Amino acid sequence: MRRCNECGNSVEDTDKMCTACRLAEWRHFQTLEMNKRNRQNALDANRAAYLGRKKAIKDSIKAGVITAISVLLFLALVSATRDAIRYEWETKPAMLKANGVK
Repeated sequence: MRRCNECGNSVEDTDKMCTACRLAEWRHFQTLEMNKRNRQNALDANRAAYLGRKKAIKDSIKAGVITAISVLLFLALVSATRDAIRYEWETKPAMLKANGVK
């Protein structure tokens, strides 16, 4: 009967390691791979959260600028409308009356 190089258990076939040692080795490598995946997932989640915050800040700044421009355009529209109404109802009739147009 042959013995395992690692633990001294009996070995089947022509292997140099017993089934228990192979299973332990496989579990070890599976654990390492799982840890790598978990680390990568954590990094991806952290990056996604960072990019999400960054995008939210950009969007809020953009919305603020658009709101400010809209308010300024609305105020300009109100001012221009007020001036246009004053011209049509007060200034233009006075000019026409001064020039003799009825």
